[in-house]
Amino acid sequence: MKQDIQGHVFNDFDPPATTDGSYRGVKHHSDQTNKHYQMKLEAKLVQVNQRLKDGKTKVSLEITGNAIQLRATLPIKPDDTSANGKNTKQYKISLGIPANFDGLKTAEEEAYELGRLIARKMFVWNDKYLGSQATKNQNITFREFYHQLESRYFEKRKRNMKSEHSFHSLRYSFHKSLINDEIINSENLRKSILSVDEPYTRNKTIRACDYICKELGLEFKFNDLKLKQVPKTRNIPSDRIIVESLSLLNDRIAKISRYGASTIPKNKAMQFIYKLLAIYGLRPREAINKPDLDWLMSLENKHNTFKVHESNKTGYREVFPFVPDWIELFDLKNDLDGCQALKFFCNWKNERQLTDKVSIVSKYFLASKLSFVPYDLRHACAIRAHLQGIPLKVSADNLGHTVDEHTKTYQRHFGLENRRLAFEQKFQEINQVETLKDQNTRLRKEIAELKLEVARIKLETQI
Repeated sequence: MKQDIQGHVFNDFDPPATTDGSYRGVKHHSDQTNKHYQMKLEAKLVQVNQRLKDGKTKVSLEITGNAIQLRATLPIKPDDTSANGKNTKQYKISLGIPANFDGLKTAEEEAYELGRLIARKMFVWNDKYLGSQATKNQNITFREFYHQLESRYFEKRKRNMKSEHSFHSLRYSFHKSLINDEIINSENLRKSILSVDEPYTRNKTIRACDYICKELGLEFKFNDLKLKQVPKTRNIPSDRIIVESLSLLNDRIAKISRYGASTIPKNKAMQFIYKLLAIYGLRPREAINKPDLDWLMSLENKHNTFKVHESNKTGYREVFPFVPDWIELFDLKNDLDGCQALKFFCNWKNERQLTDKVSIVSKYFLASKLSFVPYDLRHACAIRAHLQGIPLKVSADNLGHTVDEHTKTYQRHFGLENRRLAFEQKFQEINQVETLKDQNTRLRKEIAELKLEVARIKLETQI
């Protein structure tokens, strides 16, 4: 059924980019995906109800929340009464059937079965139709839900690189505290959340619990359990440190070359990735996920742009270098060995391998004793662009951010040294303006004096 979902539900759907990974961007992506899914599900529901009607089955289906219910006119339920004195009444029957395409298939089968009982006047209110079965279906354990996680997740979204990445992140949250044999209920959900003390992991666990509740139609909230996350202090490298740090990678390659050539390609690839992150402010993933290296190195690429593949976080974009001089300084366009090594390094087959490759870059920075992490090079580009006076919209587009996200990023990591530079630049601009004003006043005075001199000479000539 999973393949059917991907083929028949999402084959005509192109998920929007998340714009920047912010809450609004991610929510827009999620809302559009859910809207498309619900549209397809509603269309399928109409078809099923039409089949039931054509088959003269006196039962219809409707979606209520996250469940599919059967609706039919039935004998009065035990302990119930009819206002008009009739022996029958219209009821909605909950059988614990989830509101998805598999559930719709199950609900149609149940509707035909109920229809036959009604037609033969054999219907009786038993535990199944009184709702006991629906209650039983909710008694699912965390472990059982985890085993259903993948099928549930891709039941309602298109399977691509971005959704695979999101799924693995969600699954990782389960590994921390949400795989056990306890029944999923409010008490056990809260207990699982409280077992996690670290703020970032705690809040990811809450998001996983929110997902569980949404899937099972449980109306539990955990906002009171959230912990405040204190942003990590980042050591954003200066331009001087970025340039000097490249020599550390060169030294590493020279050192390991003495022990054989087998590890040189990987190190060359890491060096090339370093150059890309420093010059273009890429996310590390963007340098590894299908980079258009042929375009980067081609003679036609006169503006030295880097093309980010559409399957990345914020979709396709063409990036201009934040520091054009570094293309020559780092000898980027002539580094054919590094480019070829990166092509080989980018040979991955699935999202898990891609994530592992991104992790390798971070570990390499650490092993090379660099004083910063890969993402700091991206933040350095955001801050540098601000100091250079590049318009926010231009810089944000180059980084694949909204203006709000871009502003928030460089403000968070601006740092004391960059504030000093910003003040110095502003004071220098003010001094330049004052100097120009003084020069303008002096020149005006000189012009006035020259005009008087010209007038005097003309007067003397006339005499």
